[in-house]
Amino acid sequence: MVKLIVAIVCCIVLTTPMIQADDIYTSKYDNINVDEILKSDRLVSNYFQCLMDNGACTQEGDLLKKLLPEAIKSDCAKCSEKQKNGVEKVIRFLTENKSDLWKQVVAKYDPEETYSQRYLEKLKKAKV
Repeated sequence: MVKLIVAIVCCIVLTTPMIQADDIYTSKYDNINVDEILKSDRLVSNYFQCLMDNGACTQEGDLLKKLLPEAIKSDCAKCSEKQKNGVEKVIRFLTENKSDLWKQVVAKYDPEETYSQRYLEKLKKAKV
């Protein structure tokens, strides 16, 4: 669960650092290479520390921290398809490779695991 939230956070931070309008997130950062970020333990750790309030945040990280609770609760309703794909990629990565980080993110942003379970179910269905 923590991986899902961390993944969502990373994707949102990287792909939607600003709100363009009330109904959608900006596409300003849609060209960020999420794969390259996920390949870097240093970058993953930096975003994680930001989200957990244990380290400095970039502007994108600050925005991600701000938007993450809403994005989780709304099932990324304001995300573009590209952003949703990035979120899915991050969640898969975290749940499969960084489960310890995932658990911590879920504990902070979805302590009752209400929303993270929904995301995990979607990923399972998509994987089939």
